Amino acid sequence: MGFYNNYNFDGLKLFSQLQKGTILNEPCQEFVEVVNYLKSTVAHGITVAEIGLGYGATALQILKRLDEDDVYYCFDFEDRLNDFASDLQARDFGIKCEVVLAGNSHYVNDSYNWNLSKLIFSTREQNLNGLFDAVYLDGAHTFLYSGLAICMLKELIKNGGFLILDDLFWTVANSPTCRDDAIKNKMPKEQMEDMQILRAQEIFLSRDQNFEKLSPPDAYRGIFRKRLR
Repeated sequence: MGFYNNYNFDGLKLFSQLQKGTILNEPCQEFVEVVNYLKSTVAHGITVAEIGLGYGATALQILKRLDEDDVYYCFDFEDRLNDFASDLQARDFGIKCEVVLAGNSHYVNDSYNWNLSKLIFSTREQNLNGLFDAVYLDGAHTFLYSGLAICMLKELIKNGGFLILDDLFWTVANSPTCRDDAIKNKMPKEQMEDMQILRAQEIFLSRDQNFEKLSPPDAYRGIFRKRLR
């Protein structure tokens, strides 16, 4: 937690939870390393995205690494992103890049996927060959949401860009945050016990010739790079 000890999080809405010291507050080092690599190899500004903010542990470390010509997108619930924006305005964290917040509501059938779909239409209208140099997907952790997200991100990621999938071996049944019966009663037992992010990876990415897998088979996070054409 040494990185966070450099900041005063007292009174902040989202970042104050980083001081709890739980494993949920540890940043995704793979995403940090990918951004470091991009910053050292890409001649001009980069555009990266994080889907699923958590308490902002990864976001803060990524934002500290980006410059004026870089862009950071964040996808999450609107209220969580509002707290995130409030925290960034309340303290001088030295953020230089453009920050784009793409929030969705808490309606059952709403998710970050709607905002991803709008970005696809936008990039097509502008004849862009992708938008993101790197994306870290740590969202809803279900095949229903993450499977669709992966399908759209495959188009939104630039040639040579990276996609990182978190929690490949996570299950609803074993999650300490999904023990409420109201949550578990929303899906069959088979799906509760299945590693749904891994399922989405194997179906939509592992056999896609346009993507190269960089992570080992037993890694908790899947790292893919879109091949250069």
